[in-house]
Amino acid sequence: MIFVAVGTQFPFDRLISYVDAWVGQNHEQGVAQIAGGEYLPQHLRWERFMPATTFNQHLQAAELIISHAGMGNIITALENHTPIIVMNRQHALGEHRNDHQLDGLEWMGKLPGVYTASTQDELYALLDRRHELQAASAAPDSRRQALADFIDQAIRT
Repeated sequence: MIFVAVGTQFPFDRLISYVDAWVGQNHEQGVAQIAGGEYLPQHLRWERFMPATTFNQHLQAAELIISHAGMGNIITALENHTPIIVMNRQHALGEHRNDHQLDGLEWMGKLPGVYTASTQDELYALLDRRHELQAASAAPDSRRQALADFIDQAIRT
């Protein structure tokens, strides 16, 4: 099962519509948290907002997570050893206030188990090889701290 999460602050209709179309074409199952978006999925089961317990159940059941470029979802995917595809919201398309998510894609893609896409083609290429995507391996405390340090440094630069 694929779980798609766009956060709660902004809709991300472009991501939801891309995944919804792909799921329909490929007869896959998926669940999406769509926030206040106008696009209503036809193939994904969806809720605008989910209680934390429901959200966490979907995260834990997912074979793949697809998310906006939000650190909370990335960290959760890493902790649950689930591969995650991250797509950035784009300022030029009215999806966010600025392009800070685009700026973060380069360093996010260096994290183990994190894959990035900026376009529909990039997203579909990753989805087409979803069974090959590797999750981050279980990290002992020292590796987890190194990852936290890496993220902290990337955010500051």
